[in-house]
Amino acid sequence: MWPLTQIETKKQIKDKSLLFWTLLLPIVTIIILIELFSGNSGQKTLVASQSITGMSVFFSTFVIISIVISFVKDREKGMVARLASTPLKTYSFFLGKCIPFFIIIVLQILFLTAIGVYLYDIYITDYASYLIVTLFISVWLTSWGVAIALYAKTENTGLVMTNIIALVTAVTCGLWTPFEQLPSYLQTIGVILPQYWAHQGLVQFVSTLPGGENLGIVALVLIGYSVLGFALSLAGYRHFIRMARS
Repeated sequence: MWPLTQIETKKQIKDKSLLFWTLLLPIVTIIILIELFSGNSGQKTLVASQSITGMSVFFSTFVIISIVISFVKDREKGMVARLASTPLKTYSFFLGKCIPFFIIIVLQILFLTAIGVYLYDIYITDYASYLIVTLFISVWLTSWGVAIALYAKTENTGLVMTNIIALVTAVTCGLWTPFEQLPSYLQTIGVILPQYWAHQGLVQFVSTLPGGENLGIVALVLIGYSVLGFALSLAGYRHFIRMARS
């Protein structure tokens, strides 16, 4: 498992596009939003609080693209078929591939939050709880990424699915605008989706934003979606292996 983790980590470090999606584009987007929609320092803190929490969830979704690309390339190059012929357990394969992406998502959210804290005076009321929500978000997104990767026939399939998920949930879950300002029918849809709970879990511990959801409920929802993601992954593993061998 750990050698697989090391190989995957080295691959992602060399991937310049990952740096663009996880850091450069989110930072530029957040700065532009803050400058466009705030007039004074007090407004900047409020806008930054909404932008950073929302964009942290929104842009972390795009890590799924890197997960899909990694799995599809390993399948097409024959690496998956070779690993399947070894005594490597299924769970070891998943963990070895998932750990680097889990860490990437955690670091991305924490880095964007640090920008808000040090540049825009965002106040986090409970750093430990905020970190716990971040960890749950990372597990959930990683599980979804693996599930999509195992069923995707090509990299483009994963790219399209990720963009649809990211854009639709950004609109319905209040990642771009405050959830309370959305039409009631969008709010009804939004509360069903994990992105809503991920965002509201972060909002709960940002003093400048109203609302937020209880940490226990957020944890249960994200754990539930994570279990669903990994269950779909296990169900699709044999199909993935057959595609690799063919």
